Amino acid sequence: MPDEPDVTAAAEAEVNAEPGFKEGDEVWVEDASGNRHPGVFVGMNEAAGWFGGGQSAYVAHPEAHQAEVVSIFRITPRD
Repeated sequence: MPDEPDVTAAAEAEVNAEPGFKEGDEVWVEDASGNRHPGVFVGMNEAAGWFGGGQSAYVAHPEAHQAEVVSIFRITPRD
């Protein structure tokens, strides 16, 4: 892509970047009210881009015995 400006290349790199989580990482998941709930990162939702949605991931909630697909912007690392 030598003919494209640096800004376009940087934007493409940002879009294609992985979120930095790996399977088994303990995370916080923010709900619509802004509360955080503990979860475990399972993996990226690869099909999210097919339908025009943003990046999302699978997160398991062991204490609640359930899992969900959430936007990666709602997931933060747990220390």
